[in-house]
Amino acid sequence: MNAGFYTGVSGMVAFQREMDVTANNIANINTTGFKPSHVSFGDLLYTQMDTNGGADSRMGHGVKAESADLSMEAGLYEQTQQALDFAIVGDGYFAIEQGDGKTVYTRNGSFKIGVEKNKSYLTTSSGDYVFNASGKRIEINMLKNSKLPDLSEIRGSIGLFTFANPVGLEATENGCFKVTDRSGIAQAQKAGSKKSSAEGNAAVMSGVLENSAVDMTKEMVNVIQSQRAFQFNAKIVQISDQIEEIINNLR
Repeated sequence: MNAGFYTGVSGMVAFQREMDVTANNIANINTTGFKPSHVSFGDLLYTQMDTNGGADSRMGHGVKAESADLSMEAGLYEQTQQALDFAIVGDGYFAIEQGDGKTVYTRNGSFKIGVEKNKSYLTTSSGDYVFNASGKRIEINMLKNSKLPDLSEIRGSIGLFTFANPVGLEATENGCFKVTDRSGIAQAQKAGSKKSSAEGNAAVMSGVLENSAVDMTKEMVNVIQSQRAFQFNAKIVQISDQIEEIINNLR
């Protein structure tokens, strides 16, 4: 069989994967705290085409999309002047308790106040609880002689968590990430003012949100490159099929 046919197909599959990842990045251009992914490629197995030949007769069998790695660069910061909007300066993540009890991490600091059993807690827009540095829910007290929440101490109560290898985090949904063996365990750092690198290098700003880190110019370049590469590989498949047809007719 014509190896070029399978080589071309491998390229089409790989660049379709890259197009899917790029499309997801572009779709999240307005998602607060979103971190884009970028596909890395690797070549496939090399085989000896001529058993009597030397190393020059070895031929590769195409390409594969090895992984979609996260880019952890910070997005641009936008002032909202909302008391429950927070952004992280430096390396760090908010810890969130999801409805199933699992802990995930995010850079999206658009928070709300949720009420459960007559107690007020800091939550995400989806109703998940935000943790402090001790991994506990953040309860919000009321102002004295008032039913209004006391927002003055929230910023200092929010927990920040860092990882030895944040690129190893696995993206889930709602701009959240979960811990993997590659990322290492979460290390708590108390929020508030910026600390030295020995104590942590993250701090929280209030009234600010971190926008998506997607660079539209870069993503559009990826779209063009993926599209052209897909077309070239499709052409290889077409030509390989024509060669097979010619050989069959000769027989």
